Amino acid sequence: MKYLLSTCFALVAATAGLFAQNTTANHIRAFATADSLVAPLWYLASDALRGRGYNTPELDTAAAYIAACFKKAGVKPVAGANGYYQPFNGVTQTPVAGAHAAIDTITLTTGENALQLNYTDVHLDVPFLYAGEAAVLSRATLAVKGKAVAVTFGNDVPLQKLITDLYTLQEQLAEKEAAALVAILPAGNTAWPRLKSQATRQHVQNPLHTSQLPVLLVQLPAESAKQAETATRFRASITGTVVKTARIKNVLGVVEGTDPLLKNEYIMLSSHYDHLGTGKPQMEEGKLDSIYNGARDNATGTTAVIAAARYFAKHPPKRSVIFATYTAEEQGLIGSRYYSIHPLVPLKSTVYNLNIDNASYNDTSLITLVALGRTTADSLISQGVAAYGLRLGNDPTGGRLFTGSDNYPLAMQGVPAPTFSLGMKTFDSTITNRYHRLSDEPGNMHMAYVCRFIRAYILAASNIANAPQAPRWANGDPLEGAWKALYKRE
Repeated sequence: MKYLLSTCFALVAATAGLFAQNTTANHIRAFATADSLVAPLWYLASDALRGRGYNTPELDTAAAYIAACFKKAGVKPVAGANGYYQPFNGVTQTPVAGAHAAIDTITLTTGENALQLNYTDVHLDVPFLYAGEAAVLSRATLAVKGKAVAVTFGNDVPLQKLITDLYTLQEQLAEKEAAALVAILPAGNTAWPRLKSQATRQHVQNPLHTSQLPVLLVQLPAESAKQAETATRFRASITGTVVKTARIKNVLGVVEGTDPLLKNEYIMLSSHYDHLGTGKPQMEEGKLDSIYNGARDNATGTTAVIAAARYFAKHPPKRSVIFATYTAEEQGLIGSRYYSIHPLVPLKSTVYNLNIDNASYNDTSLITLVALGRTTADSLISQGVAAYGLRLGNDPTGGRLFTGSDNYPLAMQGVPAPTFSLGMKTFDSTITNRYHRLSDEPGNMHMAYVCRFIRAYILAASNIANAPQAPRWANGDPLEGAWKALYKRE
């Protein structure tokens, strides 16, 4: 009898939950017509906004539009913001090509066999210390003050790990008052072509890494690399770095939750509102064009956040909700990285971040959840998308997309943060023919699917914002430790 009663209670609870879910799904479906739901997409991706490029008047126009949408909806500014804006300085640095450095008699030339990680003028004539493999340096006790310290990396180190390790070593060596960090990569290193592509063009400084300690990546043939192990002097004269500062801004708003306790926990709904701006005129799909409209990437995401703001302003959930649209994502997650170190709501109070970013789509029955299986909110998101006839799929690249969107900076701090994307069953030419292409325009999008995508996003967010327990990183996830540290969990 006891078993039967518990089964009955569970069935009643499940039925009640399903009823509530369907009721909310119907509210979301009814709160706006399809045309009004996607109106921000058509505007943000219009030619008038010229691709919402970094530090352009049109990007400011987009920010003002988003802020006006928040205000009209009844969304409040976040405490500590300037109205709906979080302004900050974006620092643009242009590297110098053809400048020279040397490890004893080994000649280095920037833009060729030497690349700067941080673009600063460098004038050095200092002792050179070869410290061996990069992994060893962090464990070694070395006298590095005033010296150029060199480490080596293997040929197969992944690019993201290489960059992360370099920033870590830079901070460690700066604390010990070293003069420079020299990273030696072997000839044929698989990461070098991408490093060279990134390090020889204009760059917006990562807000997380502002150390001025010079970091030089050098590629040496085996004989020269061996010679460097016994070198004693490092010289560099790199002059002419162009540094410009631009005032840029994130756009944010908040809806307070209704539960006396849970309103102190915040769900963040985020996207980036910038794109690539304009380029040289070229023919694409029979059209001469120069504007990267960025309809999928990421006017669709920003439209969904605006729609969520409109809905939750009228139907506030138990938890509070922050709406964040970030700037300069295309420059290296600049807006979200800035927010992660200058949060307007403490990150320990931000219990979940459902970010949106998109490349394109090739399956209109699917929602791609980058980091599916990594947080305990999967079932809540799955229920939300299923209410609109959709299903969840994982990152088709096997996890590579996780580090490339605005979920990543908060995730690294411990906040459970996946990215909600248009359906991608594979990441192939059907995606890349729109991703960062001139043809990423609203006129060639499946708008009925976009409406379902937006509604599913709102319902998934509602499920999370009303759940009795806040989600977390799954047991054993690589970021579980960061989650425990942030939220003071055992």
